Amino acid sequence: MSVLAAKQGLRDGDDMDFREIKLADLRRGNIAENRVFHTNIWFKSINNTRYAELLPILDRVDSLMLRCTDRRIIRGIQFRALNRSIGAHGRLLFQQAARRYRYGFITNTRHIPFAAFPVVVDMDDPYFTEDEVRTLRSSRQIAALVVTNQAAADRYRELGVTCPIHVIGHGLRTVEPDPGVLEDVRHHKKPGELTVGYAAAWHLCDQDRGPDPMYNVTHLVEEVWPGVVAACPQARLWLIGGVGKVLGRRLAGRPDVELVGHVPAEHVPAYLTAFDVGLYPRRIQHERSSVKVAQYLGCGVPVVGYRSVPTELISGAGSGIIVDSPEEFLAALVRLLRDPALRAQQSTRARAAARQVSWDVLGARYRALLEDVLPQ
Repeated sequence: MSVLAAKQGLRDGDDMDFREIKLADLRRGNIAENRVFHTNIWFKSINNTRYAELLPILDRVDSLMLRCTDRRIIRGIQFRALNRSIGAHGRLLFQQAARRYRYGFITNTRHIPFAAFPVVVDMDDPYFTEDEVRTLRSSRQIAALVVTNQAAADRYRELGVTCPIHVIGHGLRTVEPDPGVLEDVRHHKKPGELTVGYAAAWHLCDQDRGPDPMYNVTHLVEEVWPGVVAACPQARLWLIGGVGKVLGRRLAGRPDVELVGHVPAEHVPAYLTAFDVGLYPRRIQHERSSVKVAQYLGCGVPVVGYRSVPTELISGAGSGIIVDSPEEFLAALVRLLRDPALRAQQSTRARAAARQVSWDVLGARYRALLEDVLPQ
């Protein structure tokens, strides 16, 4: 029995359920045939949701993870050190892998130049920088480039990337919310409350981190929300995720706002199920999809959001209202809160669309792609 065959389950105290190898396995040759090599930096409890859910599905992929501690300050030091030295350790790992593997799966474009075998590159978070595009254009080892939406594929084509490009979006993993968490969520919700929720890693205002539209929710809490409460006094805004110090002081003690704080990724769906309406208030145009938008679908939550690539899922499913201005955002949100029949209709559409973007469906497509371009 190979080392890999003995490592299919979770390790004690670990949160990883994909196939993991160590450097010693690579050096000793304890690798089964027809495997696909993957490596990246990994946080034990704060990771890219796409890969935490995708890697267990890609059962041909062996992951050699450079893992950081769960302790925040030390983790930051470790990550910066590993990130800065990626040229050195990346080259070493891929040289070792070339002795044991025929193929690779890459989730960090800085590893592409080190691959001496055909690879599938997954671009979860493209930036379309000159260096990124040059790497994708120059490598002869890319058997397939996977992006999460058609807009990203079109942008890469415009920039001269010629390798085969496939679109496989963010999937949904079916999970049963923890009963204890569901009970806590029910206690958060007041009788008669209409819960409007926004889940993000951070909620910041101008003074917390400048006017970055990716994180800045000042326009939501100052331009939009007062009008919502005036029209629907029973509405209450839940902000799930970290809250900047300045924004936290501004919102402290507000009865119409609940600062939920950080929630472990596996518990986020339990909170989303409490939303009468979900929000996507980011006013930013980019070619990146959003895991949170897919999660809204999975939980049957109607959404009000700005028109962008991430909200194409919502407009395509008819499970929300997509707008172009704060004034339209306010009007759409009030309309949904006042119309329970419309919310129910859009919730039904969301759940139907979610079945089409589940990992059961998308994972099968991804495995078929690997078999096609990286044949056993």
